[in-house]
Amino acid sequence: MITIITDEKQIKDLHNKFHKRLSEFLTENIKCDIGHAGGTIKGKVKYSSKLKIWIAQYDEYNRFWNGFGLGRPQEKKNNSITGEINFPFNGINRKIAGTFAKDEDNNILVLHRGIIGGSKIGIGKKYFLENFRDEPIIALDGDKETIFCLVGELNSPHFPEQVKTFIEEIGRIKNTDDKEKKTTEKFAKLSNFNYRAEHFGKTTVKNDDTTTIDRTHGIVVGVLAEELKNKGYQVSNNKNMDLFIHKNGLITTLFEIKTGSNIQSLCGAAGQLIIYSTPIKNKINLIAVLPDKLSSELEKQLSIHGIIPVYYKWSNGLPIFEGIDSLLKELY
Repeated sequence: MITIITDEKQIKDLHNKFHKRLSEFLTENIKCDIGHAGGTIKGKVKYSSKLKIWIAQYDEYNRFWNGFGLGRPQEKKNNSITGEINFPFNGINRKIAGTFAKDEDNNILVLHRGIIGGSKIGIGKKYFLENFRDEPIIALDGDKETIFCLVGELNSPHFPEQVKTFIEEIGRIKNTDDKEKKTTEKFAKLSNFNYRAEHFGKTTVKNDDTTTIDRTHGIVVGVLAEELKNKGYQVSNNKNMDLFIHKNGLITTLFEIKTGSNIQSLCGAAGQLIIYSTPIKNKINLIAVLPDKLSSELEKQLSIHGIIPVYYKWSNGLPIFEGIDSLLKELY
């Protein structure tokens, strides 16, 4: 069971490591005003031209405050934060969104409760958790189990990209307009199944018998969604469906994204695509997005069920989707 870390010294050490992992990319200091729900702060932020995010960090009376923004901040002007990943100094504080946790293999996770301040009416914690484009994490939160959003795995080589993806998710969900919100809610009713949080990730056992978890699901979903959007497609998701293309009020293509191509992942992808498409009465394309190419025999078996595999590879910390352009032209 994933467990929230409450020890004061350990939280402080992990918060220092949190910034150390980001410092390689956050190389530029910029003087500016920082706007957030509590007012405006005059100070400096650290900016990453590669990640295109900035961070302001302060210690408040009971928490480590970390405000993040998207894009290059304007010098000596007010810059509103997109979201916060704050951590209590010690113990459990459910009013503070961020927390560190340890999984069964002693990997350190950065989790978020889904509390996002400064949102429009109707876009709060519940809406954020339902529309977050990554798998939820269930953790032992003191005396009860709580659903969290995964920010990233602290020792993962993808951690800076995971943080960037999470901040982009806050921005995307905060800026959801009323039309998109109603569309998402409408499609969510098509997949009102019993939901079980899944523990996705690529697990690699090293020679020294230590285990590292490479959780990249959210990055893959986010990059694919942005790529589809840039190509002119309307995309959305809900708590069951990773990603789908919709047009004129109909879901036309459904994606199930996996970070592994093992049997468990393949069975999960095939099963979810078939089950989640069942309530959809119009013709729909079913696509399994996988990191490793399957054998021709497996591809043939998937095709019998109407499932098309799309493969991706990693380059400079980001997934590159192979043949997606030609496939979309063929389907549309």
